[in-house]
Parts: sequence; structure tokens; C-alpha cells
Amino acid sequence: MEMDVNDRRGGAGFPVDQPLQALRMDHQLVSKLFDSYLNSQDMNVKKEAGRQILMNLELHDALEQTVFYPRVHEADASLVDSCEDEHQQVRQMLDQIKAMGEDDPQCDQMYRQLSEAVMKHVEVEEQQLFPKVEQSGMDMSALGLEMQAFEANMISGQASAMGQKDART
Repeated sequence: MEMDVNDRRGGAGFPVDQPLQALRMDHQLVSKLFDSYLNSQDMNVKKEAGRQILMNLELHDALEQTVFYPRVHEADASLVDSCEDEHQQVRQMLDQIKAMGEDDPQCDQMYRQLSEAVMKHVEVEEQQLFPKVEQSGMDMSALGLEMQAFEANMISGQASAMGQKDART
């Protein structure tokens, strides 16, 4: 499954002048994917939603860890450090889910735990961190351009990897 840069945000692309809005849209997408996964009994829906959750969380994590958090660290260092710790916990859960496979009976419980951890993290970012970043006077366009470039490179790399995988099968 190839992901287009614009597909992640409903065809809207990356709002360069509003990078926090891009992150909010990512949060909304993942929330909808968790709803699809957790509220379905259809294994095909669960498998597709699960793959989308993993892919989107990994991309979002890389974007925040590599670009966003280092650039906004000065807005509230201890809060950013706490958010980074939460990301580490989510990465550990992602690794556990990937190791167990889609048909493992514990998979549903792990996705439920992952959903709770992610949504708690989203609340901290949106209610505490984002307002501090907005009030910091930071150049949002510069941040947005950096985030857009990083994300485009990540998605291009995923598409290339998927193409190489498809060519082998």
C-alpha cells in the first residue's frame, strides 16, 4: 500500500504555514483508524486499520522526533522531554504489536493499550504543548517547511521500499 503525501491529510497536503494543524490532522486520522480497528469484528478491516495505524504512527513519530521536538524544545523543555518519553513507550508497543502478528489473540488488547497511550499523548500535545509553541513567537513557516520536507522524504522512502518489496514478490 503506497501512501501519497496528500492522502494523510484528506488531500489537503501539508499546511506549511500551520505545522501544528498538520500534526492535529495526523492525530485525527489515527483516532479514526483506532475507532475502525477497535469497533470492528471484520478481520480484514482490523488488518487494514492496524497496518495504517502502524505506518502512520511510525511516520508521525519520526517527524516529531527528528524535526518538531528539537525545534520546539525551548518552548517548554520538560514538557517536550515528557512527550519524547511517551513516544518511546509508544514505539515499544509498536514493536510488540509487529512482533506478535495480526492473528495473535493478544493483538486486540495491545491495540487498545496503544490507543489509550496515543490518545493521552495527543491530549498533552494539543492542550499543553501546542499552545506554548504558538505563544513562543517561533517562525511557524520555517518549521512547517522543514516538517514538510522531512515528511515528503519519509513517504518517498517508504514508497521506494514498498516498490522494492513488490518487485521481489
